[in-house]
Amino acid sequence: MSHIKSALLFPSPKTQVDRDVYNEIQDIVRDIASILNNGLLFEDNFDGLYVDYTSNATPDTEDTVSHGLGRVPTGFLVVNLDKAGIVYDGGTAWTSTNIYLKCNVASVATKIFIF
Repeated sequence: MSHIKSALLFPSPKTQVDRDVYNEIQDIVRDIASILNNGLLFEDNFDGLYVDYTSNATPDTEDTVSHGLGRVPTGFLVVNLDKAGIVYDGGTAWTSTNIYLKCNVASVATKIFIF
């Protein structure tokens, strides 16, 4: 994978104001290049968070899953399951503190990304 260069190709600044602006822009470009060259994480790019959730011991029973978004989520992605199962919306309206999920298999440990 090639790296993003962090140097600007501009003519030499002639005044102190030009030098100050050039240096500020150079610092910003260096910071952005560093972030991009080190790789971006999924959660760095989306307004959401990961939550671990284990489904109820009785299949298709609604579970309350707490989250810390501080707003009503718009959805979730199942990232990992410890066994085959389908996680789905439980039917109760989501709130700024909880979502409600069901799973068709008992006691499935999952990691979900709530957004």
